[in-house]
Amino acid sequence: MSTGQTLLTLGALLILTTIMLNFYRIFGSSWDTLDGAQLGIDATTIATSYMEVANGLVIDEAVLDSNLIVEEDKEMYEYFKEYWEFGPPEGVTDISEFFAFDHFHGVRDTTTVTGLGTYVTEFEVYYVSPINVQLPVYVMQTYAKRMDMKIWRLDPPPPANAGVDTVQMWTVMGYFNYQ
Repeated sequence: MSTGQTLLTLGALLILTTIMLNFYRIFGSSWDTLDGAQLGIDATTIATSYMEVANGLVIDEAVLDSNLIVEEDKEMYEYFKEYWEFGPPEGVTDISEFFAFDHFHGVRDTTTVTGLGTYVTEFEVYYVSPINVQLPVYVMQTYAKRMDMKIWRLDPPPPANAGVDTVQMWTVMGYFNYQ
């Protein structure tokens, strides 16, 4: 092999190495993007499961009593819990034992999904204006409550450039009394 052929071979190896490094760099960044997308899908699925559970509960403990008589001059929502009373009943730690929508308030739950990781969900429940569910109402009871959820993957941690590390979702429950 002559000197020219050796230089040509070294040049070809240099070009091949450059192409391979760029390929693996692009492939690695797209893998992080796919991992970040999967994180969002998993967190959305977990949030949807919590919303289904919450929407299957009653809006407030006051409506559990079917013998509750609302006086002519009082609205039903005056019987609802005050905002600062929200949260799980004393001694109840399992979400499956909740019976009212506002029991989720202040709860932090951990969910392990086999093969996908461990996710943490934090809940906040508060009254909202029935006319505008984006508007929190902390000073009085209304006929609508909103539950905000923040979900993130705890283990394994998401890649640094995944884009989304916390998924935020919400649902609203309203009380309508047909007499």
